[in-house]
Amino acid sequence: MPIQINDNGGINELIDSENDLNPILRNTEVTELISKKPTFIVRWGITLLLGIAILLLAATWFIKYPDMVKANGVFSSIHPPRLVISNAEGRIVKLFIKEGDRVHTNAVVGVMESIANHQSVIDISIILDSIQLNVKNNKPEVLVKYFSLNNTSLGELQPQYQVFKHAFLSFSNYFANGFYLKKKGILYRDMANLSRLHSNLIFQKSIQEEDLALVQHTFNANDTLKRQKVISEGDYRIEKSKLLNKSLTIPQLNASIISNESQQNDKKKEILELENNIAQQKIIFEQALNTFKSQVGAWMKKYLLIAPIDGKFFFASFIQENQQIKAGQPICYVKPENSLYYAEIHIPQTNFGKVKMGQKVLLKLPAYPYAEFGSIEGRVNFISRIPIDSSYAARIILPNGLLTNYAKPVYFTEGLKANAEIITEDLRLLERFYYSIYNQGINR
Repeated sequence: MPIQINDNGGINELIDSENDLNPILRNTEVTELISKKPTFIVRWGITLLLGIAILLLAATWFIKYPDMVKANGVFSSIHPPRLVISNAEGRIVKLFIKEGDRVHTNAVVGVMESIANHQSVIDISIILDSIQLNVKNNKPEVLVKYFSLNNTSLGELQPQYQVFKHAFLSFSNYFANGFYLKKKGILYRDMANLSRLHSNLIFQKSIQEEDLALVQHTFNANDTLKRQKVISEGDYRIEKSKLLNKSLTIPQLNASIISNESQQNDKKKEILELENNIAQQKIIFEQALNTFKSQVGAWMKKYLLIAPIDGKFFFASFIQENQQIKAGQPICYVKPENSLYYAEIHIPQTNFGKVKMGQKVLLKLPAYPYAEFGSIEGRVNFISRIPIDSSYAARIILPNGLLTNYAKPVYFTEGLKANAEIITEDLRLLERFYYSIYNQGINR
């Protein structure tokens, strides 16, 4: 029987004939093993694994998802809510507006404590505006209707009011009963009469000059006749006397014309002096008026809470009447109806190159938990190309306003923060694997 030396130095007998295999084939266990059909997994396992691998590879080609570039930012507005603050320390004695009410520009929403009656100050402010308008339109005579102007409840403004009232009465006296206006009217009528008289004198002079020319012509003819001894000496003297009498009227008319022009100049001087006096009094009064208006305005700014714009009224904190307020303390906001909101974000340099105009942005607000309120959708509307503090500013417009994807409104407040997720271009999963392996190979 042939033998074979194995790796361990042992001897194995070799079966080299068909007869030698028969005992093995007749073995029950071997027969059972040979006759049993392999399972599907054993027969097709490798093929199945290969197919799954091909499907997974195909899936990595078809599956896409975008990168997220994260940034931080704050909400802002083109027409932001305007803050009303207290400019005086003390109690709020009156609130005229409730939360959510609509207010108009310059509406008084509250009054701070003062010894003056706020309504009296508002009334005097309205009167001052009317007086200023009439003076500006050169209608000072209308001021007479304010002649009885009197107010004793202006508190801190009372001394300044007395100074203004003195200037007001002095100026009003110029127009009381229309004295200065009547005088001015008389002077202008005198000027008109003198002007007509001047025209009449000029006309008379022209007539007299024509008459003088005729008399001169007659005298010249008589002078010729006298030299020819046709007329007597007496007739000649009569004609010469007529010529001399006619010659005298011209200087008289010239004197009348000069006198008339002198009278006109005198009237002009009187008118100029009158107008100059009125102008001087007007300047003095306007100075007093502007000073007092400025003082009234300063009082109103200090003690009145005034809405700066049209919009809805919201308290900045818990505020009520008789509450002690500090100077500079925020009282309320006025939110305009046409506010347009946007977000200002700062994109870090990492992945900044992937950010493009028009890309979708998800804005999540720390003040409004994402799980409960969702996010606000936006679009990249502007990207700065100049970095500020190692980041790039961008503006995000909000197509749906401050409404989240859960259909819940977000109420704007100044400085409301947001976490932005900018959705960049889609990238295949296979490409991501490739770039990852490629980058690892480069970095080795």
